[in-house]
Amino acid sequence: MLFLLFVVIAAGCVALELPALIRKRRPLDLIVYSLFWLAGLAATACSVYKINMPSPLLLVVMIYKPFNDLFTYWFL
Repeated sequence: MLFLLFVVIAAGCVALELPALIRKRRPLDLIVYSLFWLAGLAATACSVYKINMPSPLLLVVMIYKPFNDLFTYWFL
């Protein structure tokens, strides 16, 4: 029930912004806007239903670590 409330609020916010995005005729902006809203709703669902998700920081660490190791090898 709580998640449905968040979906209704999100739909209202999207309904306010969508006409302006369509009017500008910038499909890439519309796609990115939609993806961020979907990611936000997914994060809200995980929070409401208490689903444990790994930290997004782990993805950053996974990308950063090989470069860090390479530069450490080069310069130390």
